[in-house]
Amino acid sequence: METKGRNGVTTRVRRGGPDTRRAEVRMRTQQSRSLVFLQQLGTGARRGYADLPGLEDVLASLYAAGQQAWPGVSLAEEDFLRHLASRVPQDEEPSRVLASLHAADLYLACACARGDSTAHAALERHVFPKAAASVARLRDAGVESSEVFQHLRERLLVPEGGRPPRIAEYQGSGPLAAWLRAAAVRTALNLQRAERRRSHAEEEAEALPLPAGAGTADVELDYLRRNHRADFQAALSEALEALPARERTVLRLHVVEGLSLERIGTMYQTHKSTVSRWVSRAREAALEGTRQRLVERLRLSPGELHSLMRALNSELDLSLPSLLSKPG
Repeated sequence: METKGRNGVTTRVRRGGPDTRRAEVRMRTQQSRSLVFLQQLGTGARRGYADLPGLEDVLASLYAAGQQAWPGVSLAEEDFLRHLASRVPQDEEPSRVLASLHAADLYLACACARGDSTAHAALERHVFPKAAASVARLRDAGVESSEVFQHLRERLLVPEGGRPPRIAEYQGSGPLAAWLRAAAVRTALNLQRAERRRSHAEEEAEALPLPAGAGTADVELDYLRRNHRADFQAALSEALEALPARERTVLRLHVVEGLSLERIGTMYQTHKSTVSRWVSRAREAALEGTRQRLVERLRLSPGELHSLMRALNSELDLSLPSLLSKPG
């Protein structure tokens, strides 16, 4: 502020002490806080939240609730506000939405979606146990809680196809534990149905009679086996190298090292039935990769290729130990 004295000299007077300057900084922070939140909203919802009295203080209290509930979890305020704005319903009363929001749970879910390891640990320690009781009731149906939650971890905490982890879909309208409980039960029921389908398919396959004239094909299969074993070995080796690292490692531990499915499950902190599916999936992928490479390498008719794969399928278990034992 400028003032003019009796002698006509203009002087600049600085008004306000440290408390005033701190208040100004706080006001700018509050204004930027609401600005970050409002900019993330859709056009239709923005006006309703912008007219909400005391919006800056409400947003500050929501963020503070998350910090207080999860003091070891690191999450920037801007990241929380943007996540909050992307989760709030666009067609509901703003004051009611913010008043009923489970802010601490949303804070944790946001940090988990951003890959914070401390948030993941907090979710495991404090939230997953609250959902475990519902899954335990399904144990008599052949579903293990450990397997369910291993699938749930992969579904909720791992990005997929360039999309954020699915825990980012939690909106905070209800407790996070209840949301996880519903997701866990759905996962358990899906695993239960998949296990029933697999068992039914195995029973049907075992009940099928041998095809007529199967014995007459032995000469043809023996010819294919002798003349294309080297091609099969080369194609299988390439297919194994193309497997994802986890499936290749699990297959090697089981086939080469001779570890049981239960022992491997302990190493990966998952149920042995999950490891069994990993091993089966790796074997199927290796065979399919081998088939594709043989198609490219050999000029066989579809019938000859089918016969060759049927003939060499029995040699897969003989070939895997030597190929998986090779360095790399």
